[in-house]
Amino acid sequence: MKLVALVRVNPRRRRRIAHIDGRERRPRGLVQRAVGLPPGREELPEASCVSLTAMADVKDKLLAVAYRVLESEGPAALTTRRVCEEAGVTMPTLYHHFGNRDGLVAAVHAVALEKFMAKKRALTPTDDPVADLRKGCEHVLEFVQAHPSVTAALMARGIEQPSIFEPSYALMRHRLERCARAGALRVPIERAAEHVWAVVQGLALSIVASPSGAPPSRATSAGALDAVFQAIADQL
Repeated sequence: MKLVALVRVNPRRRRRIAHIDGRERRPRGLVQRAVGLPPGREELPEASCVSLTAMADVKDKLLAVAYRVLESEGPAALTTRRVCEEAGVTMPTLYHHFGNRDGLVAAVHAVALEKFMAKKRALTPTDDPVADLRKGCEHVLEFVQAHPSVTAALMARGIEQPSIFEPSYALMRHRLERCARAGALRVPIERAAEHVWAVVQGLALSIVASPSGAPPSRATSAGALDAVFQAIADQL
């Protein structure tokens, strides 16, 4: 079994090494070479696996740190310098993975959205589609209450890029279609979708940005859901 090392090349010697090996080297980065082998016998596939795994680990760490900062302190605290310091990496490393701060923020929002969707998908369907739809709405509000800073960031991004909410809307509509197949809807699916989406989004906004400084009570949220479900569906 051959040992593989990643050898950093001194830029001043790069031209000389290319001449001796007879190979053209990349202008920057690491030269992958098998330890103890003569020139020209590099174990590139094995070394590449080691390098790619390390790069993926660094990217995951940066995303984890960025998400933690966003969740605990909000979007304003999510700076490249802060993330690099807490992750223990240099700024060029972050730029390598995300390009710039906008790329990092977009990636963190994608992580947050996947966490949100995972909670929505975790609901196990029952034989009562109306109850399932109601439970899905409650899951959304539970996520918002537990992660207000993340939710505020996603809502702000959704104003610029509404398509990020398409998976959530599609899942809600799928649950409404189950209600329709069971004969439980009082209105067409399109109108029911508009009602449910508007009420849940309004409650979510009230939780993260209430003018009074306090989110609506659970009783208020429950009352709003009661009203919309009485308007669109019959209880099975």
